Amino acid sequence: MTRQRNEEKVRAALERVWLNSRPEALSRLATLEGFLDALRSRRTNEEGLGTALSAAHRLSGSLGMFGLSEASSCAAEIEALLCQENVADVTVMAGLVRRLRILIEEAQVPTRTQEKCDS
Repeated sequence: MTRQRNEEKVRAALERVWLNSRPEALSRLATLEGFLDALRSRRTNEEGLGTALSAAHRLSGSLGMFGLSEASSCAAEIEALLCQENVADVTVMAGLVRRLRILIEEAQVPTRTQEKCDS
């Protein structure tokens, strides 16, 4: 019983941290959406690219820390696209950014039971 109680406490603490971190994740997502808009209108610049790259990188890491592996992978794919010399495929980028928004908005910190079932 003690182990289960400890796991519940850890999960509750992790959920609190996620709830506190979620606004920052959404802000980074908004950065990516802003860069996507600039990409569509062909008005990107190095500073915007650097900011978007940083946002994607940080999202990939922080989402992974919370066990949100699909969202983390999606952010990593965006980061990889941004690292290409010519980010020309707006359609692919738009799909990934849209998918990332859905994943973040629906995100719940996985429980140990969920992790076992998903494997």
